[in-house]
Amino acid sequence: MPETQHLREEQLEVLKILYPWYKEEVFRRREQMMRLTAFASAFLVLLLITMLAVPSVPSRPRLDFTVALFAITGVALFSAIFAYLILQQRNRHQMAKQALIEIERVLGLYDEGLYLVGKALYPEDWQTSWLGDRSVTVYLTVLTALTVLVIAAVLVRP
Repeated sequence: MPETQHLREEQLEVLKILYPWYKEEVFRRREQMMRLTAFASAFLVLLLITMLAVPSVPSRPRLDFTVALFAITGVALFSAIFAYLILQQRNRHQMAKQALIEIERVLGLYDEGLYLVGKALYPEDWQTSWLGDRSVTVYLTVLTALTVLVIAAVLVRP
């Protein structure tokens, strides 16, 4: 017997209101991770191009070391902050996704025969496929690679 028959009408109404909100929240968090990655990547690429295109000014070695140290520290902090923000959005995305799947279960969207004859409205693997999502790994890898490139450009700059 599907769980929806055990729910009171008020509970079903609440779930029907929450479902689109959580669905939107899942997409919004995913989009926010992509935007954070795009912004940080664009900034790091611009910084890298600037570092490689603008010639260095001849100066004292001690000053160059100090400037390089500040530049490396700044780039590392910038990237760390964006990595933290991306991970924060990932955690919120996962919480919203878990809540959304639970609502879908309660609404019977995975139950065979409740909405469609002989099959479920949503495939069974949708309940767990999000656990194998590697997009955050890609975002952080790109951010790390660009950070390393900018730091290397600072270190090899004459």
